[in-house]
Amino acid sequence: GIGINISFIPPFEKLNQIEIGDKYAYISVTHKDNKGYKPKGFIGVDLNTTKHIAVSADPKTGNVMKFGKKAPHIRKKYSRMKRLLQLHGRYRSLKKIKHREANINTDLNHKISRSLVETAHKQRKGLRLENLKGIRKRGGAKTFRYALNSWSFYQLRQFIEYKAKMLGVPVEYIAPQYTSKICSRC
Repeated sequence: GIGINISFIPPFEKLNQIEIGDKYAYISVTHKDNKGYKPKGFIGVDLNTTKHIAVSADPKTGNVMKFGKKAPHIRKKYSRMKRLLQLHGRYRSLKKIKHREANINTDLNHKISRSLVETAHKQRKGLRLENLKGIRKRGGAKTFRYALNSWSFYQLRQFIEYKAKMLGVPVEYIAPQYTSKICSRC
């Protein structure tokens, strides 16, 4: 038998399936939905595109947290690499670079969502996210539009939703213009 340590997985109701690949073991479990709690307040989350991926603010304490500071650097580095590879017709290398960038972005989205949800859970607060409808239609300079369209805000939102559901953290959606106005320090 193969000894697989699954102690890092949060408590689950049922172990569904384990598949063993070349490098990873894929484990499928069923979680019971956490009933949740009545929040003592909300932490506003503003999804940015220029300096940080997400900025959260607690209006009661004035505490501001910024996430994903290295995202613009990642974006800039990989856009330059992709442009050069495409220019020279190196499509196989281009595909590898795109895959590597996607993996880095996914990892960063996991870290951001985990931090946001765990912070809200520890403080017994909920999360207020901006409604993403129309986020791609925002105007602005060419560099702003590229930054906006090259990050997976939808993926980040999905990660926040499922992690919040597992811990019972309430999540609400509000119009984008109000997430920045919750705290003047944002």
